[in-house]
Amino acid sequence: MPLWIIYHPPSTFTTPESKQTFAQAITNIYTQVPLPAFYVNVLFQPIAADSFYIGGVPRPSEHVAANDPGPQSERPFIRIVIQNIARTLRDEKRRDGFLSRVDKALKPHIEDQGYDVEYSVYETRRDLWKIDGMVPPMPGSEAEKEWARLNRAVGFERAKGGLGEGVRWEGEERKAKL
Repeated sequence: MPLWIIYHPPSTFTTPESKQTFAQAITNIYTQVPLPAFYVNVLFQPIAADSFYIGGVPRPSEHVAANDPGPQSERPFIRIVIQNIARTLRDEKRRDGFLSRVDKALKPHIEDQGYDVEYSVYETRRDLWKIDGMVPPMPGSEAEKEWARLNRAVGFERAKGGLGEGVRWEGEERKAKL
């Protein structure tokens, strides 16, 4: 699943509509792959200025000399942590394409609003991921397409999930030992 954690000042993303629109733009990045929409999790975490410091200066805050020659401390700062599990960016072309789609999705919600932003992407091991107690089906499998169509996790035959005999996933040997 992609998990996006958006750390932001309370003065930003103040309405359910602004959050929903931003979350939908993020979800669209992944459903184009295609991934099931329910894989995408977006968490908005408001952080008060007295708990959000950039270079030792609270953000946003009135300008202080300690921030010179740095960024304008009055501008809200948004920090985003992205965890990708369902797919990994196997090569430079895919990585660059993904980052371009992220930048495009962020623009109307952050840059166009006059906010500063930083984000990072982490890819985690697929074998440490389960949904409702199930190992998710492999990318592009019949079962994953069914999950996308239903927009929820449902039981599936191992072979239809790309986990048939002879197909091993990371951690399967460890699981057998438990």
